[in-house]
Amino acid sequence: MRFLKGEKHLSDDNHFWISISDLMTSLLFVFILILAYMILATQETKEKADSKIKAFEKNINARTELLQTLKDSLSKNKIIVEIDKDDGTMRITKEKLFDSSKAEIRDEKKWIIEGVTTQLLELMELEKYHNAINTIFIEGHTDNINLNKGHDGFRWTNMELSSQRAINTFLLMDEISDGGLSTLTNNNGQALISYSGYSDTRPIKNVSNGTEEGRERNRRIQFFFAVNPPSMEELLK
Repeated sequence: MRFLKGEKHLSDDNHFWISISDLMTSLLFVFILILAYMILATQETKEKADSKIKAFEKNINARTELLQTLKDSLSKNKIIVEIDKDDGTMRITKEKLFDSSKAEIRDEKKWIIEGVTTQLLELMELEKYHNAINTIFIEGHTDNINLNKGHDGFRWTNMELSSQRAINTFLLMDEISDGGLSTLTNNNGQALISYSGYSDTRPIKNVSNGTEEGRERNRRIQFFFAVNPPSMEELLK
């Protein structure tokens, strides 16, 4: 009986160690499952991030192509513009659109705005550019000569002057296009064209307002092409 009793105790100990072993195996299995889930989740997150980056790069590349096409097309019509592919901008700087302290586009320079309008409308009808661009900002800029004179009963400042230059450019472009410019929309059905004034706060890089030539270049109209963020459809591809 003592032998049988001792044998029972030995069997209980075995069961105890078997239970511990099973528990450790289960915990290891759970750990492997968690680790596998984390690896898969990280991989999925990376794939989504890569997809988003690729979709955004697609729009950036389309904008770069648009800027170069605009420049080349306008050059054929003897309209000289400067483009910055990194910033997504096109500048009309050498055509002297404005007199100092004036917001009206010179009559003899309106043909330049007509050429830009025609090319822009034509290119924005193409699906690859329409899908890439969210907003086109018409930006007005001034030199650094401070204004403080009356204009139609109001104090005329550089900020107001630059804004009015942008507005006048938009109005002329819309008139030239018989209202076509103001009806352009982006993929969200919002107005594609906007306008803003920056006074003398954003001179052209390496162009000083310390000379008459530099000030004349900084009195300019600039177009900034803001790209669309990638759509959900693009992200899920």
